[in-house]
Amino acid sequence: MDSEPVISNKSRVYLDKPYVKVFWSPEDSILMSKWSGFCTFEEIKAVGDRILDAVTFEGAQKVLYDARQIEVLDDNSQRYISGTFTQEMISSGVKFAAAVFPDDIFAKFSIDDIQRDIQERRISNVTYFQSISNAFNWLKHK
Repeated sequence: MDSEPVISNKSRVYLDKPYVKVFWSPEDSILMSKWSGFCTFEEIKAVGDRILDAVTFEGAQKVLYDARQIEVLDDNSQRYISGTFTQEMISSGVKFAAAVFPDDIFAKFSIDDIQRDIQERRISNVTYFQSISNAFNWLKHK
């Protein structure tokens, strides 16, 4: 059965900005972020800090990054995500992470670069998906 994450009345919203929504789903025990549009490095860093706060507060072990609507990321953002952010997420207790590739081909290049850098560093626990339902269902069964 295909399913997608939804914000229920039990969800805890950690961040609600035009470019990202971050929320905890207690029903699924998954921290989710839904990205859209362009983000500056400063915004990416601030969201990363808020996601790390939520992981710690909720004791989250599963995270879903819905990047279907994100636009191209600058080099500093890509380095932060593939380096410091990923290492801090793992150190904070995240065991499983699912990322959904963007629809935009140029944004997908950014995510491909992040994915390649993470693989080269051998620090990742992120699995990449083409569809939100596949990513969500994979996490639910972890």
